[in-house]
Amino acid sequence: MRSTLLGKYLRRRLAFFRLVVIVVVGGVLFQIFRFVVLRPEPYRSMAEKQHFIEVKVSGKRGTIYDRRGRPLAFSGEGITLEIIDTISRADSVKLARWGINVNRFAIHKRITGISPTLWDSLKSIRGIFRTLRQNRRYYPCGEACANIVGKVRGIHGVSGIEYGYDSILAPRYVVKRYLKDASGRVYPMPVSLATAIRQLLFGSDVADGKDLHTTLDMDLQRLTHHLLKERVREVGAKGGMVIVADAKTGDILTFSAVGSLRRNHIFNYEPGSNFKVVVYTEGFERGITPQDTCGISDGVLRLGRGVVIRDIKPLGEKNTWYWALVKSSNACAAKLALRMDSIRRNGLYRRALLYGFGEPANIGLPEDPIRFEKPSQWRMWRKVKIANMAIGQGIFVNAIQMLRAYITIANDGRFIFPKLVQGPVRYYEIRTVADKGTFKILKDLLVGVVDSGTGRWARIEGVKVAGKTGTAQKYDPRRGKYSLNRSLTSFIGFFPAYDPDYVIYVLIDEPTKALTGGTAAAPLFRRIAKGILKIDSLRN
Repeated sequence: MRSTLLGKYLRRRLAFFRLVVIVVVGGVLFQIFRFVVLRPEPYRSMAEKQHFIEVKVSGKRGTIYDRRGRPLAFSGEGITLEIIDTISRADSVKLARWGINVNRFAIHKRITGISPTLWDSLKSIRGIFRTLRQNRRYYPCGEACANIVGKVRGIHGVSGIEYGYDSILAPRYVVKRYLKDASGRVYPMPVSLATAIRQLLFGSDVADGKDLHTTLDMDLQRLTHHLLKERVREVGAKGGMVIVADAKTGDILTFSAVGSLRRNHIFNYEPGSNFKVVVYTEGFERGITPQDTCGISDGVLRLGRGVVIRDIKPLGEKNTWYWALVKSSNACAAKLALRMDSIRRNGLYRRALLYGFGEPANIGLPEDPIRFEKPSQWRMWRKVKIANMAIGQGIFVNAIQMLRAYITIANDGRFIFPKLVQGPVRYYEIRTVADKGTFKILKDLLVGVVDSGTGRWARIEGVKVAGKTGTAQKYDPRRGKYSLNRSLTSFIGFFPAYDPDYVIYVLIDEPTKALTGGTAAAPLFRRIAKGILKIDSLRN
């Protein structure tokens, strides 16, 4: 009897145990079904993150060369490291010494751009890093070329030449998946049969970018960048810019900027007295001569309604158009612009358009929209606007437009486009900016600026220099007028004056120890020009 009861009890317990097992197994299977079929996320992503790595595999980005075939930017082998375990304190200190500062517990953290040499020093750290090889960008010219050459993010350029010519330089890429085992070793994933056949017949989807041969000269770029930084410090300025171009071909040899003028695009600004060559070109085309009298000996031009344009130093008896440009008289330039202007003829504005102001820089770099404005039709405002334009205020240009204008003067009216990539000379055969005789007069006046006028600090012994100073007061929107102590100073010129090889444009932003273009920018022009002559003598 007792054995029968015991048997029934055991059978009931066994049946209950079977039921529990069935419920548990069923629950587990249901959860697996739910995780795998019904709700695979986020568990699938977590698993893939642990065991799969996706990497953009690309060809090499194109190399950027200077005019002498030296690389300014090129792609080489780089390494991506991944942390797969906790780092010890000692190893963390070792990494920090190499400039790699990471959290010791940052598992799956990736560090890109490690050079093969550095990896050789780090691979002794056991079981912490595993590598994927990729392209890395190198810049042999360093800081001197950083602004103009630019930089990349991933395989695409984000500034400078890298961005402007990205469609040429960028390689094609594919996203490849790698399998990572428990020990952290990385293996390429097998490809499908269709993909293998396609790659066999048509090659890989990966392709290298094309190389780019620029007009830049690395030696001159380093020289101008060093001298620019030195001059900005000397005059206590906020920033500066220097552009050097080949006067005969328009090739841009250097493009350096520091401080406030170091931008990722070509920007607009008010040029100051550099712009006066436009109104003088119009005047000489319309019949005035350098010996004619301006008629303003006291340095004051009254426009009416209390508006006055005043020179810093009156011309006195030397009030001809020659001395008006040589001494940079604002009153005479404004008077000439008003004399050349009418609503019908629009002399200053029309001549400026012929010089290329109002047209984009068009050298392949990003630039601000054009802000060159047409004068008002209203008589009084028109007078003020024209007078301001004549002295380079109330009008916006960019550095390439100004460079283009002086290259035109250097070439006796031949309109040459500045360029940043090597190729044939780009010039406008049809456009006539002015008569050749007018440009010979302008050259004489610009030589006078350096020999006897505001640009005397640009003089070079044994070499005739032609150029023009500029001091553009900055507009203060809070006060509604131009500032007396904040200005953009400049000097632009070419040499040798009557058969030019080089055009140099210098901009110094808000100097505090030398307040005009003649004292702040012209000395830097002289230093750069002498450095170029020295480099040329060593090369020849």
